[in-house]
Amino acid sequence: MVPKGWIQAPLGKLVERVARPVSVDATKTYREIGIRSHGKGLFDKEPVTGAALGNKRVFWVEPDCLILNIVFAWEQAVGKTTDKDVGKIASHRFPMYRPRAGGSDVDYLTYLFKTPYGKYLLGLASPGGAGRNKTLGQADFLKTVVRVPPTPEQKTIVRILKTWDRAIQTLDALMQNSQMQKRGLMQNLITGSERFQDFTGQKWRDVQLKDIAEIRTSNVDKKTVAD
Repeated sequence: MVPKGWIQAPLGKLVERVARPVSVDATKTYREIGIRSHGKGLFDKEPVTGAALGNKRVFWVEPDCLILNIVFAWEQAVGKTTDKDVGKIASHRFPMYRPRAGGSDVDYLTYLFKTPYGKYLLGLASPGGAGRNKTLGQADFLKTVVRVPPTPEQKTIVRILKTWDRAIQTLDALMQNSQMQKRGLMQNLITGSERFQDFTGQKWRDVQLKDIAEIRTSNVDKKTVAD
């Protein structure tokens, strides 16, 4: 059942494919993008020369587009391009889709395909054999029927989800900083660089590990050695 006010339509009614081929110059260097699986976004590959690209089909990255890696789309290798990606290139395996006027919000679609339901839809459009060999059928992808709310509601949903993203990123940064501080504290306390006030003045002593510890092996270990 479609919620009131929402529309249900093939994706091709909401987005259009954009592709601007690059006339590769063998003397120039290009920055190529990749897409991580599990909705982890875009990344830059190592710079590549035009000579190394050879006859490889590549396209200029357009901003504000839904972009996928057709080889791993079923694994949610999806993302959104931004102004920071302008001037970079992508191979023919990374199709880009721009929302049609009044059709949908690109951020909303990106979030959609990061959900379990979105993964299910990507899987349906990615037939294939065993293992990870499941290439997205681009024609089938555009025939995929999706449900979307009115654009203002999409933008509200996106605003809320982005707020949560920023909060999670802040928390992750705080956790990483705490871990670094803990490692530093461990290093200082265990090496004696820092000491508790109650123990100041008490000398450390050097010992051999064999004098304070012994090796113990279980019966299982001994049997393993004997075998």
